[in-house]
Amino acid sequence: MTPIFRSPRAAHTAILFLSASFGCGDRAGPPSPAQVEATSGAGQIAPVRTLLPEPIVATVVDAAGTPLPGVLVDWSVDGDGEVTATAPRTDAEGRVRAYWVLGGTAGPSQAAASVPDLEPARFTATAESSSEELPFDEIRVLEVPTYDGSGQVVHPDYVRSPAGVFGSAHHLAITPYPRNNAALENPSHFVGPRGDQWSLEAAAPNPVVRPASGYLSDPDLLFVPETGELWLYYRQVIGDNFIHLIRSRDGLRWSAPLQVVHRPAHEVISPTVVRRGPGDWWMWSVNSGADGCGAPSTTVEVRRSMDGEHWSEAEPVALAQQGLFAWHVEVQWIPSRNEFWALYNVKRNGGCATPALFLATSPDGYTWTVLDAPVLVRGRIPAFAEVVYRSTMEYDPASDAITFWYSGARHTGKEYVWSAAVERRRRTDVFAPAAALVSGERLLRPAPVELGDEWP
Repeated sequence: MTPIFRSPRAAHTAILFLSASFGCGDRAGPPSPAQVEATSGAGQIAPVRTLLPEPIVATVVDAAGTPLPGVLVDWSVDGDGEVTATAPRTDAEGRVRAYWVLGGTAGPSQAAASVPDLEPARFTATAESSSEELPFDEIRVLEVPTYDGSGQVVHPDYVRSPAGVFGSAHHLAITPYPRNNAALENPSHFVGPRGDQWSLEAAAPNPVVRPASGYLSDPDLLFVPETGELWLYYRQVIGDNFIHLIRSRDGLRWSAPLQVVHRPAHEVISPTVVRRGPGDWWMWSVNSGADGCGAPSTTVEVRRSMDGEHWSEAEPVALAQQGLFAWHVEVQWIPSRNEFWALYNVKRNGGCATPALFLATSPDGYTWTVLDAPVLVRGRIPAFAEVVYRSTMEYDPASDAITFWYSGARHTGKEYVWSAAVERRRRTDVFAPAAALVSGERLLRPAPVELGDEWP
């Protein structure tokens, strides 16, 4: 056999060839993003300060046009609009979605989806002017067509849905409470063209839910953009406290109740739920212990959830004032200010006829700073002569205004008459420092009649 010899140079060349042949794929790594495309959602039209009916969707592709999963995408928007992504990275199809709340200026505006070193995908939407705004500093008592015919209501909760998703973008959950009759305190859902006009949508149930036993109270309403649904939480009292959830895609048909929290009596009062984004749900409530509204004090607690259905154990939060204690609470996340706001009525030691409504802010949902002056005190209007109760709000960053929906009561000498009202105020006025609070005598004087656990 004739031996085969290779020169050292030839052997070296062969090694380089083999290395190049078998190693270059490993060194190249995954394909790089080459383009960000505006896939869908551009060209929508909606009223100022409302959520667009459809999400805006961008797709990231490589140089061959193949969609790329797992790419981090940043969103931006013109003016005072807000864009909230459903996920930070592209999905298996290379897509990423975001919900766009238009700003307060009528006309076209742009949002953009960006990947470093690439031209962003741009989306244009048009905001139409609105006649929905109320005048400032004018309290208007609401006329609400309750199913029992009394028009007496308590526990309002407001939410705005995207234009075109439902028949109306304005939603109000509220409960009748004529003559302090808890048997009629069933959550009801009303719609309207603006914050002071409410009606029952054609074919809508009224109320939306009734108890098989015990009584209901404390509705809390929110819109979930991923499912396009209204979610309504409420409390059922059968000795113990049960928090239930029902859902609706059209405001007309509601799901069967789902129990999400169960605690002993008076330990989960006035649930208020905030969804900041996918997997980021919060629920605050009031714990007054076994004594209910006769308790000397209360504690505000918070629970967390990934899906709005399964909730953690409660943790106490620092929301308290000297001599005054939260009784019902409404919390909202204010994205434009990067903080939570809590609106709550206060009780005194041993009584439940709450005399005032306060606003507090928090960067983390646990530690709260109470504003100097109450938002509302009893006696400001005749309908609230004796009681200021659970209330709700909406903040508009474009006008820097807060719309409040209040509830409260007056006493006729024989019974309480319950009402709701709306007022629009400038944020700067609400947040203005105050030299002193309303006099202690006015806040802490007893109600004409204390009803113990019969309070709503």
